[in-house]
Amino acid sequence: MSSKSLENKNNIDFPISLQKDGYSIRHLQINDTESLAKNGNDKEIWLNMRNEFPYPFTSTDAEILITRAREEANTLVVAIANEQEAVGVISLLIHNDIRCHSGVLSYWIGREFWGQGIGTNAINALTKYAFSTLGLIRVYAKVFSTNIGSIRALEKNGFHKEGHFKKGVFKEGKFIDQVLYAKVI
Repeated sequence: MSSKSLENKNNIDFPISLQKDGYSIRHLQINDTESLAKNGNDKEIWLNMRNEFPYPFTSTDAEILITRAREEANTLVVAIANEQEAVGVISLLIHNDIRCHSGVLSYWIGREFWGQGIGTNAINALTKYAFSTLGLIRVYAKVFSTNIGSIRALEKNGFHKEGHFKKGVFKEGKFIDQVLYAKVI
């Protein structure tokens, strides 16, 4: 038995409503460019992301993200959105080969939307989708140990800490510990 491929990911039945009224996860659209640039252009977001996420985060960067979301194999990249705008992004990279039943979860949400349960609900929705529709048995995320909001969102969704990597990442001139959280069915 293997997990489902994301070859036809643009045909996935979205949007998926979140438990937070008026929010959903849905395919990224070119008209999300400006709202993604507005919500992603924040040094506090960048400080908790890999360096491939630029700061400043411009409209050009948002367009590149949207284009890559459609093209990258084995990666599902979708918007966290309300009725007016895309407020963030959540993605799932499905491994191949011997890890074909595992996926890596990544996400960010605009600061204006922090602390409202939106990110927590997006994690819940995409994780359920990964298990029920994509056939994954393990979803995990690697986060900076200093990113308490992200850690809490994962824990609220039943993710458990599996690892702690001392000085696991180097960001803005300093070493930061990284933690691994996973949910397994």
